[in-house]
Amino acid sequence: MNNNNIKPLKDSIKSQLDGKTVATILSFIGYEITRDLKFQNNKSMSISKKGYIKDFGSTGFSGDIFDFIQKEKNISFVESVKYVADCLGVKYE
Repeated sequence: MNNNNIKPLKDSIKSQLDGKTVATILSFIGYEITRDLKFQNNKSMSISKKGYIKDFGSTGFSGDIFDFIQKEKNISFVESVKYVADCLGVKYE
């Protein structure tokens, strides 16, 4: 899959995302998320109802699940979209 084909996949996935779904994905990959959508190990990080992740503390991270996975796993954008697709069970070629 190349960058030309990744946008439709990302858009499809993004339409399914909300705070609860993002929290579920993060829990699935090992992060502890509290009921109020905060990171257990970093209370300054939270997930909005629309699924965006924001760190109000020292790192200043702000972005969607794709940005977060890309940064945390040190992978490319295309790989991060595939990673999230795999977590959600979304098929792609």
